Amino acid sequence: MKKARMRRRGLTLGAMMLGVTMMMATATAAFAGTAITIGAKDFPGAQALSQAYGQALEAKDFAIEVQDLGPTEVTYAALENGDIDAYAEYQGTLLTFLGGEPTGDRNETYEMLQEELDGTGIVASKPAKAVDVNGFYVLEATADEHDLTTISDLTAVAGELVFGGPPECEERPLCLGDTSQDLYGLEFSEVRKLDVGGPITVQALEDGDIDVALLFTGSSVIPDDAVLLEDDQGLQPADNPILLVREDVANKKLLKVANRVSKKLTTAAYNTMSLAISEELEDPADAAAAFLEQAKLD
Repeated sequence: MKKARMRRRGLTLGAMMLGVTMMMATATAAFAGTAITIGAKDFPGAQALSQAYGQALEAKDFAIEVQDLGPTEVTYAALENGDIDAYAEYQGTLLTFLGGEPTGDRNETYEMLQEELDGTGIVASKPAKAVDVNGFYVLEATADEHDLTTISDLTAVAGELVFGGPPECEERPLCLGDTSQDLYGLEFSEVRKLDVGGPITVQALEDGDIDVALLFTGSSVIPDDAVLLEDDQGLQPADNPILLVREDVANKKLLKVANRVSKKLTTAAYNTMSLAISEELEDPADAAAAFLEQAKLD
């Protein structure tokens, strides 16, 4: 009988210990924070963004895992299906993907995106200031000589200037294609087919072989003496970074952290991260960590 009672006591004690262990595990999990899987699109700037949002959340006790996926078609589908909980996107790109028509205004484009996302179970952080779009650049000397501050200013003098950019630029609506011509009517003396916002175009601009270069505002190496002409007719969409999040995990704390990251994400900061990855072959996680250290979110 005593042995039986002792065995029963032993089972009771074991059950009690198991209960304590489970309680401790639950407490540990709660302390670690909500587990969030963040996807990343498949190019340097987007990878840096997902890492930046993710690391900022991790610093606030969210348990974060980042997965490299693919383009919008892949990452958005993964978010819809619940395979991931969030990913960094660009609001103009996403609005176009969802069937909307973004404008060059950041706030207007964001409002239209909010309407498209309504009822989808997906929400977006506030848009960052950063933008990575086609930019028309000239050297300071060219800007001074022809009094150029906007792309519209180019219209009267384009016939005297040589343009250089991506090989497909004349067919692309946001470069020199139909939409661009409708807004600006740019007829250059020559259009040289170079590379896609890369070192060949940059070198040609610096050497004076071209007068106007098509570079990317957020991910090209921009010469120190280059001037970005204002897109005064709104050719380029407001493609500002955002964090997309499934509504069932998008609590106030998460969105507050994401919005703080967006607030610090300038085009210059985005450019630094993107080039650190593409030019210096830095790991996206390290590039994002450097940005966050400098940003000082708190």
